[in-house]
Order: sequence, then structure tokens, then C-alpha cells
Amino acid sequence: MGLTKTIKQLNHKEFRLLVLIGFLSLCALIAWLLFSANGILTYRDLKKQLADVQLINEDLEEENRLLREKIDKIVNDPNYLEEVSRDEFNLLKKDEVVFEFK
Repeated sequence: MGLTKTIKQLNHKEFRLLVLIGFLSLCALIAWLLFSANGILTYRDLKKQLADVQLINEDLEEENRLLREKIDKIVNDPNYLEEVSRDEFNLLKKDEVVFEFK
């Protein structure tokens, strides 16, 4: 109740000055919340960057899983090893002849 009594005792100029100071303080607070290093805009940008990195990470995890499967097949499946050797390195079996048509 002391603050209300003090505000009522202010003359018109003092009251306007108090309102102006309050308004400017509020504007400064809003600007700080938006544009500071820990502000809302920075938070939004970091959140987007995090989502992008998480998508890249998911893609890399899937690629790693596929590579592990391929390694497992190469180590444990001689037929698959032969298939990869033929496809990727153009290797032939003994006594095998290749005819190339152009």
C-alpha cells in the first residue's frame, strides 16, 4: 500500500517520467530476451542446428549399420565375397574368359 500512496503523491510530470522509465525498461528487457547471446532467437537457431545434426547422425548410423552388415557378409559368406569381388574389382574365376561386346 505504500507504493500506491507514493504513486498517487506524484505530480503529472513525475508520473509521466515514471511511466516512460517503466516503458523503456520493458523495451530493454524484451530486446535482451530476443537478441542476447542466450536469447530466444539464438535458442531457435541452435534448436534448428541440433535438429539438422540429429538428422545427419541418423543417416550416418544407418550407413554404419549397412556397412557392418556388408562386413559380416564378406567375412562369413564366401559366395557374397565372390560376388563383391566380381562386381567391384572385375575379378574372374580360374579358367574363366570374358567377352566384351561394344
